[in-house]
Amino acid sequence: MPKSTSVSCVETGAPAPRRLNGAEAVVIIVIITVAAALVAVAGMSVPVMLQLLVGAGLTAVLMVGLVTGASARGLRSALHALLAPTA
Repeated sequence: MPKSTSVSCVETGAPAPRRLNGAEAVVIIVIITVAAALVAVAGMSVPVMLQLLVGAGLTAVLMVGLVTGASARGLRSALHALLAPTA
């Protein structure tokens, strides 16, 4: 008779990913809804809307970094990650 092997889960020590709270989810839903409304109702083109969203994202990263006292190196790496071309 074959011997069965047991599988065990090993804790890696990595923290569990944090889920969005209600306020964060509402902000994301409102941003997506306003973007869709501007494209559908106001006739704004999709590339212009994407540029607007990227600009808002960059502004948010800078503001959060400045408010929380993030280092210049951290802000530079965050901006580099956002502005890096996709492959």
